[in-house]
Amino acid sequence: MRLLTDFAEYIFREITYTNDKITPEILDWRPVKEANSIHWILTHQTRIASLLIPQVITGTHNPAGWDDNYQEQPHSLEELRNDLREAREKVLSLLDGLEEEDLNRKIMVWGSKQPLKEAIFALLGELMHHNGQIAMLKGIKKRTNARL
Repeated sequence: MRLLTDFAEYIFREITYTNDKITPEILDWRPVKEANSIHWILTHQTRIASLLIPQVITGTHNPAGWDDNYQEQPHSLEELRNDLREAREKVLSLLDGLEEEDLNRKIMVWGSKQPLKEAIFALLGELMHHNGQIAMLKGIKKRTNARL
């Protein structure tokens, strides 16, 4: 499904653009102590791209080399960027191999049977949602520093 692959490629391109300007100095910054940091959001986003999307597409528990506790492990900014680059290639390859009947196949996800495409749409949407959160935090940090 080329359109779905193109859409995913667009999302990963936006993620790369947003993450290119993240520096280690702002990685763990939070506007308030209750907020998630860019580091936490980026780790969560990487887990979705690297683990959850491949799990849904392939119907496997864990893609090779990935553990469910990825989010609880410490990762450097460079590790997260590398994992996202690898996830991009993996996800695009998996999507490119799907046919219409694959996308309409019902799978058990989030407690009910849904077409595979709906689970993929939801997870790609999550990637974009979290990208917006990171962009917002970067903007708040930039404006906060400008006033100091």
